[in-house]
Amino acid sequence: MIRNPTLSIALGVMVSALGGAVFTWLGVPLGWILGAMAGAAIYGNTVGLSGKTRHLRRAGQLLVGTATAGVLTPALLATMSDLLPAMIGAAIAANAFGLLLAWPLARIAGTDRTTALLSALPAGMAEMASLAKQVNARTEVVTVVHTLRVILVVICVPIFLGISGSGTPAAVDNGGSMSALFACLGVGLVLALLSDRIGLLNPYIIMPMLVGILFVLGGFPIAQMPALLLITAQVLIGFSLGARLDRKDLSRMPRAALAGVLCGLALIAFMALTVAPVLTAITGTDMAVLVLGTAPGGLGEMIASAKALGVASALVAGFQFVRSFLTNMIVPPLLLRFTGRPPKKRNSNENR
Repeated sequence: MIRNPTLSIALGVMVSALGGAVFTWLGVPLGWILGAMAGAAIYGNTVGLSGKTRHLRRAGQLLVGTATAGVLTPALLATMSDLLPAMIGAAIAANAFGLLLAWPLARIAGTDRTTALLSALPAGMAEMASLAKQVNARTEVVTVVHTLRVILVVICVPIFLGISGSGTPAAVDNGGSMSALFACLGVGLVLALLSDRIGLLNPYIIMPMLVGILFVLGGFPIAQMPALLLITAQVLIGFSLGARLDRKDLSRMPRAALAGVLCGLALIAFMALTVAPVLTAITGTDMAVLVLGTAPGGLGEMIASAKALGVASALVAGFQFVRSFLTNMIVPPLLLRFTGRPPKKRNSNENR
C-alpha cells in the first residue's frame, strides 16, 4: 500500500479514469461510471487506498448537481411540480417493498431485525450506516448491503432500458450563461459546506440545484455543463463506488453479501418492472426517466447515470430526492415500532 494518502488517492483516480476510458471505448453502457468503479475496485483491492475518498465523492456530487442545474427551465420545473404525487407514490412503494424484504434479508444474512431493516430500506448508505451506529445495529452489514444494491442498480439500469453503446452526450448550446453555471457551482459549494455542518440530506447535490432553480425563476438561463466536466463527475462517482467494494468485507460477511445481492435485485426488479410501468401509464412520463427515477440507487449515482444516458436528469433527481427524504423521515418511527427502541440523538459532529 502507498503510504502517502494524497498520492494513493491520485493514483486511484487515474486508474479509475483509465478504466472509464477503456469501458467507453469498448461501448459499455455507462462506461465512464462502470469503468471507473472497476478501476477503483481493482486498485483498492490490490495496491490499496490509504486516503479518505469522501471529498472526491462530494466533488462528484457537486458537479452532478451543477450539471442538473444546467438543464433546468421554467417548463421543466412545472413538470417536476406536476409529478410530485407520482414521486411520493414511488417513494411509498419502494419503502413498503423494502420493509417486506427486511424479513428474508434478516434470515439470509443471519442478522438482527434492526440491522435488516436499515439494510433493506432504500435510503442513503451514509445515513443508514450512521443510524445503525446510533441504535447499536451492525453497521458493517448495512454498509455492505447498501453498497452492493447501488452497484447493482448502476449495472442493471442499462439492461432494463435496453441501452447499448457508451459515451457522454455533448452539451447543447441552449443560450444559457456559463457564468450562471459556475455561480451554481461556487455558491452551491458554499451553501453545501454550511448545510453539511447541520446534517442536511445530500447538500452537495441539492444546493447547486437550488441555486439553479433560483436563477431560472429569476429569468437567468443557465448553460449546460461542458462534456469534460460531466466525464469528471462520472469518474468521481464511479471511483467512490469502487472504493467501497472491499473483498475483505465481502469474504468476511458472505451471508450479508448474498442477502444484499438477492434483496437488491428483488427491489430493483420490483421498481423497474412494476412501479415504473404503472407510473408511465398514469403520467405519460418517459419510461427511461421513471426507471432511473424509481431505481433504489444513490442520488448522485442515478443523476450521473441520467446525464450519461441523456435522460432528463432533473426529473430523475426529483424522484430520487423525494424517496431519500421520505425514507429518512420515516425510518426513526419505523425503528421505534419495529424494535421497541428509538434511535439515539445524533451528534452533529459525528462521522466528520
